[in-house]
Amino acid sequence: MINNRDRIKIPVLLLALAISLALSSHAVAEDKIVKAAKANKADKANKIGVEEKLGQSLPLDIMLTDSNGTAVRLGDLIERPTVLSLVYYSCKSMCPMILAGEARVFDTIQMKPGQDYSLITVSFDELDTPETAAMAKKDYLNAMDNPTPEEHWRFLTGDAAAIKRLMDSVGMRVMRTDTGFSHVAVLVVLSAKGKIVRYIYGTNFLPFDIKMALTEAEAGRVVISARRALLYCFSYDPEGRRYVFNVIRVAGTVTASSAIIFFIYLVRSSKKHRKEMGMDIDDE
Repeated sequence: MINNRDRIKIPVLLLALAISLALSSHAVAEDKIVKAAKANKADKANKIGVEEKLGQSLPLDIMLTDSNGTAVRLGDLIERPTVLSLVYYSCKSMCPMILAGEARVFDTIQMKPGQDYSLITVSFDELDTPETAAMAKKDYLNAMDNPTPEEHWRFLTGDAAAIKRLMDSVGMRVMRTDTGFSHVAVLVVLSAKGKIVRYIYGTNFLPFDIKMALTEAEAGRVVISARRALLYCFSYDPEGRRYVFNVIRVAGTVTASSAIIFFIYLVRSSKKHRKEMGMDIDDE
């Protein structure tokens, strides 16, 4: 027989059970949402980024189109150290920051376009046209106090196949979205033979980093000794993505040089001493 106390307990227990089931269902649903978000983030990370191809060369036979609508061979544009930027011209956020940063830094460095370096910008959106490339070129050249000559900053477009070959060769992955593309902000520094020598990330580029990267790209050609010395004293930090003073390398060089100088001093001192001793003996 169920008494009044038991009658009260049953609804309470049922309510507690219902609450427990609701909380459990909520936790399961929340866990699924978190896992789905993580999976989506990981999938996006796999689709966006840069897999550095240092030391590898670009396919120089790629055919692109310049801002005048003329077909050009990529290899014909790379005759000296070259900085390659990969953007899309309809971008309203990151790409203008990349190109503005590029215009700003090359407006200030003490190096001559067409002599020390060239600039190439390529759109990875096959829907971009020579007209959109020409508008972008005009905007960023006009933004410079000391504009780079038009022929030394080329703005290019290409078809899907050409763009894919270029993007694969530099290891850059982008993802098309509802509003444009998701991508990394990066400059790729090339040697005169089209070999990738450095990646420089971000939108606010330091003149020193650019100079050092271009000096590195010059390796194999005669360069000013002072710039070679700088390249020796500074090494590239891939984690910080910046050139840093190489204390160990410089200290090692100073130590080795000091040891060699000291050895030469001892040898010469010894010879001088023996010569003096020989003269004394002759005098006797």
